[in-house]
Formats: sequence, structure tokens, C-alpha cells
Amino acid sequence: MKRCSLVMATLVVAGMATDARAADASRGRSLAQDHCASCHSIAPRARSEVADAPPFDVIGRKYGFDADRIAHVIAGPHPKMNFSPRAAAAADIAAYIATLRN
Repeated sequence: MKRCSLVMATLVVAGMATDARAADASRGRSLAQDHCASCHSIAPRARSEVADAPPFDVIGRKYGFDADRIAHVIAGPHPKMNFSPRAAAAADIAAYIATLRN
């Protein structure tokens, strides 16, 4: 019984220690300016520099401004993208895109 209590306590603490970092839209905007703006328009209702690169507000509309869906797309393979964002960076950029909802 004592061992069972120890295992349960360990699981509870481990669950509390998971990364609960919330996505940061402000950091996402900075990342987008540094890594995405050379091809995508990151500001609302602006034109993209590259015809094949949709503006961020168009990307947002395509995915219903759902930050989780957008982050999944950003983190996935993107052959033309000049950087490979880690999950946290993709979540931050997606959080920024989600703020572009009208």
C-alpha cells in the first residue's frame, strides 16, 4: 500500500511538472518578423512579397484562426521555409496569427 501511494504521488508531481508554457503571441510576432516576413505578409490585410506565400491573415482564415491547427501546420514539413521552428516557436507564431482574426 505504501508503494502504491508513492507511485501515485510521483505521478501527480510529474503531471504538475509538465511544460505548461502558454503560447506567446508577442514572441510569435517577433519570430515572424525575423523568419517569415521575407516571404509572407505578417501584418493584417497586406500583400505578400512572394506570390506563393499567403499572408498570415489568409493562413489564419484557412485554419479558422485555431492556433493549435496553425501550429501543427507551421511545425510540419515546409520545404520553402528558411527555418524549422520547434514546437514552442510554432505555437508562438500560431498564437500571433490567431490574433489577426477580424
